[in-house]
Amino acid sequence: MALKYLTHIDLNKNQLQNAVIHPLGTAPSSPAEGQIYYDSTVGDKKVYIYNGTAWTNISGDISAIVAGNALTGGGTDGSVTLNVAVDDTTIAIASDALKVKDGGIGSTQLAATSVTAGAYGSSSAIPTFTVDADGRLTAAGTASITTTLDIAADSGTDNGVVLGTDTLTVAGTANEIVTSVSGDTITVALPDNVTIGGNLIVTGNLTVSGTVTTVNTETILLADNIITLNSNATGTPSENAGIEIERGSSTNVVLRWNETNDNWELTNDGSTYYDIATTADSFKGSIGNGSATSYTVTHNLGTRDVLVELYDASSYETVIADVTRTSTSVVTVAFTVAPTSNDIRVLIRKI
Repeated sequence: MALKYLTHIDLNKNQLQNAVIHPLGTAPSSPAEGQIYYDSTVGDKKVYIYNGTAWTNISGDISAIVAGNALTGGGTDGSVTLNVAVDDTTIAIASDALKVKDGGIGSTQLAATSVTAGAYGSSSAIPTFTVDADGRLTAAGTASITTTLDIAADSGTDNGVVLGTDTLTVAGTANEIVTSVSGDTITVALPDNVTIGGNLIVTGNLTVSGTVTTVNTETILLADNIITLNSNATGTPSENAGIEIERGSSTNVVLRWNETNDNWELTNDGSTYYDIATTADSFKGSIGNGSATSYTVTHNLGTRDVLVELYDASSYETVIADVTRTSTSVVTVAFTVAPTSNDIRVLIRKI
């Protein structure tokens, strides 16, 4: 007959040795929170505690697996199979709750597709794949990147550049265009010495900075009515300028401006130059008043080397008179009989 206590038993921190938890085939009815018992039912054999709401297994070690929905197998040993319908079942797995080890998922766990194992793609082909709604590769292959690039220019016919095999060449023209390549950059430029095989039309300004300009043409047409020589001269002028004519085996002739003498001159033998008279080198005027027989004529030609000629303004006959080169700017003309008013024309030319 078991003793029945109606009050708490305080062991005062002493051991309860060789005690046996109450074995029952079913859970006690009307349990109190914290009450424990041992379930002696075959297939269970666990210790339970009542948490105030339900009985909770506190045995610790798992001794068997019971298969539930979508599971087969189980028991105290063996494996458990999870049966999942791919088309309509969703599996919710907590983070880090499912782990695969030792080689991962093999052919027995993942259904094989028609894709052949191997590497796809190369320098002349790109890989192609087909993926189904479940993310599986159902087809794999390659697509060739070899294709033909058409090219065009102002003239000529191309036969296409096959990408991956052919080389596109940008060629220059001898003495006209040069090309070079560095890395992925092609440079098209003019050579140091340029030869234009056909006509050259310059719509803008043309500047030649060299020391010699040679024009080997039979005809030169210039729209400009003034040609400037010595265009780079600055300050006080010091260089003669003109036009020299090449005469082959004969001596060249020259028409030039003499900067020292400030006059135009020419040579027929290449060494002796002759002055060319200009308006600035001559003087003309009229003298005579009906009473005076001597007249001073100021010509301002700066030299006594002058030729003086007189003629009658009425008869246009040459008149002879006494002429004195008084200074470099004045001549004196004397007559025996006084000429009438402005009847004598005086012509003076510097030599």
